[in-house]
Amino acid sequence: MSGIPLERVRKTIDRYRLLDKGDRLIVGVSAGVDSMVLLHLLNAYRQALNLHLIVAHVNHGLRPDESEKEAELVQKESGRLGLPFEYGQFDVKEFQKTGGFSVQDAARRIRFHFFNHLLKKHDAQKIALGHNADDQVETILLRLIRGSGLRGLKGMHPIREGRVIRPLLEVWRREIESFAVENGIPYLLDSSNLKENYLRNRIRLSLIPRIEKEYQPDFKGVVMKASTILREEDDYLEKGVGEAYQKIVSEEQDTLFFRCSEFQSLHKALQWRVAQKMLGKMDTEERAGEEAGWAGADQIYQRLVHPSPSFLLELPHGLYLEKRYDKVSLKKGKVKPILPFEIELMVPGHTHIEAIEKEVLVKEIIWDGKPDGLHGSLTTAFLDYQNLKPPLTMRNFRPGDRFQPFGTGGGTQKLKKFFIDHKVPKFERPKIPLLVSDEMIAWVVGYRIDERVKVTEKTRRVLKVAVV
Repeated sequence: MSGIPLERVRKTIDRYRLLDKGDRLIVGVSAGVDSMVLLHLLNAYRQALNLHLIVAHVNHGLRPDESEKEAELVQKESGRLGLPFEYGQFDVKEFQKTGGFSVQDAARRIRFHFFNHLLKKHDAQKIALGHNADDQVETILLRLIRGSGLRGLKGMHPIREGRVIRPLLEVWRREIESFAVENGIPYLLDSSNLKENYLRNRIRLSLIPRIEKEYQPDFKGVVMKASTILREEDDYLEKGVGEAYQKIVSEEQDTLFFRCSEFQSLHKALQWRVAQKMLGKMDTEERAGEEAGWAGADQIYQRLVHPSPSFLLELPHGLYLEKRYDKVSLKKGKVKPILPFEIELMVPGHTHIEAIEKEVLVKEIIWDGKPDGLHGSLTTAFLDYQNLKPPLTMRNFRPGDRFQPFGTGGGTQKLKKFFIDHKVPKFERPKIPLLVSDEMIAWVVGYRIDERVKVTEKTRRVLKVAVV
């Protein structure tokens, strides 16, 4: 086996230490020229480096007619080389609908999920992919058009997270194609790569040829040189990001915590990257290469540069950011909006409040005036029944609400001010149930009863209300 790619690939492998002796590799092979050449090149190194190769092919279900032929070719070639073959068939369009991704993003996520599964199954160390130098240029332009910063413009790295390797990243597509022809390596053309309905295809088929023709004949070479420089600068910044992250972010199960003031004290270049690092920590699924997470990181950055006292921010991929004054947390899950509710309570009895998934237990107590047994809590209140007027209802906050907090003396105050004084975030207020008696708020559950319904020495009938 001979040709330029063999020498160039070996240099890339050595320069970035992509392979170690005895490595077990999951080799992603689509049947296209890049991945088929990658497979043969790695197979050529197999004996010298004692490599164990597992061929992985994914059928995305997008091109039924072509997919069968591709799977057959990859399986046949794997058998001819004496390599184990793993086949995964998935419905990308169905996954796209359920996850809200683009077709390309959904396909990438499915591929990486399958590859990661095979890593564990075969106790492998690395995933080898067939991205080439042309892919690198296209990726950089795609990210530039989408408004990426330095991190995106550096392009793909030959090795990511110590386990995703791209040995062909410094070899041009034309060289790979020539190598395949010279060495009799079979491959198939993906018809979707010739259609301009995807932005990446339009960049490859229209934009780059026009720039090369009218502005810079060596445009792709210039972009590759710029990518190398930016990658080195990015590596320098990444060291600072790691230090900043360790300093301000704490991790606990499925939540990351940090203080907004500490985040704002970082240089702006670090703020954006720390936000992206947090998203990467929270996402258990393999993201769409280095592209993913940028939108979410930018959302976090924009909201924390000039933040409101408190807010909830929904982010892509089932995450949300919660800010309570200076305390900020990044969590998994979806934000469930709390709609206005008002429910009449069973007195005595049990009432279910579906909107907040709580049970309200109401019981009358004949009191002898002794304080024993009347110890209220955040979820239980003892009220003077004689000063309550039926019907009793449970509802949530409304603009203009007022009450007279127990122990403050004086007149009523706006509930909004009470919430502000007690640092209750705006998004939290609709979740707090209010016990109402004839338009009077008798109890702000979890916080304070109203002065006018407190139990006194004159009280004989006590109403016990518990929210559980």
